[in-house]
Amino acid sequence: MFYRSTNPDGQYVHHLGAIVAGVNSSHGVEIDGGSTGGMVRAVGDDANISLSLLQKGAGLLILGTSTGPVSFGGIITGNSTEPVIGAASTRVTIGATNAQVNFGGSTAPFYGFVRYTDTGVATPNFNTTNIMVMETTHVLTGVNSSHFILAQGRNLSTDCALVGVYPSASTAGDVHCRFIKASTLTVAASTATIDFLVFRF
Repeated sequence: MFYRSTNPDGQYVHHLGAIVAGVNSSHGVEIDGGSTGGMVRAVGDDANISLSLLQKGAGLLILGTSTGPVSFGGIITGNSTEPVIGAASTRVTIGATNAQVNFGGSTAPFYGFVRYTDTGVATPNFNTTNIMVMETTHVLTGVNSSHFILAQGRNLSTDCALVGVYPSASTAGDVHCRFIKASTLTVAASTATIDFLVFRF
């Protein structure tokens, strides 16, 4: 390799081999190069070692350039044009708890998912033969009006359908579920299980 540092202070430091830091601890990090590209990897005696790339404070963590692709974990076998995040048996964590992640082309930073399961949802009492829409309110801690919510009911009456869910615009934590009865049968109140998936922005 013929690349040389262009440090304006004249402190040109070059290493012909890998640089290893943290050798006095159980886990360290190695900076190396090779024919396939430069590498930063966790090193140590353990079989499994985590590697963290951390920004400071509210600063952004930027991977890649505005024109270059970024691949996580490898390529799907037999389809070299489709990058995948992680391997089939691994979990990939992007960002830290409560940290924002910016995706190219997005109009808002992403703050992660929150999943709730409520096994004691009291469905509305449709004590009428008319077609009717009614709402219930649920408290999901941490949800606010900027979040987007998906929900599915797992044991609703066949004559009662969950058709919408949205966070309250005025009360943090309140989530409204909209139910519809589309038949001419009366449907008494019951207890259902609803799974909520919150997209935090």
